[in-house]
Amino acid sequence: MTPKELRALSRPKIRKLARHGKLMDTTFKVFQRAVYPGAAPDQVNALRIAFFAGAQEINALLLASLDEEEDPTNGDLDFMSHWRAEIERFQERAIAVMKATRGRAN
Repeated sequence: MTPKELRALSRPKIRKLARHGKLMDTTFKVFQRAVYPGAAPDQVNALRIAFFAGAQEINALLLASLDEEEDPTNGDLDFMSHWRAEIERFQERAIAVMKATRGRAN
């Protein structure tokens, strides 16, 4: 399945979750189960706070730094591209560390 096909399949579910106010919660649960499957309830609560705080910070940064025009500008697109690349680099490093750590534990 191509990334485009995957997006086409997942987009309706993502939008439905957003309409019902459950997108971030569902995303957090998937993340938590993948990264910290055996976490204690207090750890899950702390992780949830950090996860949502990070999401809110991205939202605030987007709102504060986009150009004040109806359509996205080249500056808007550049801005989003740069922070998205930063997040993707972090994710790639985190996944590599997780894989290496799990490999040593086995």
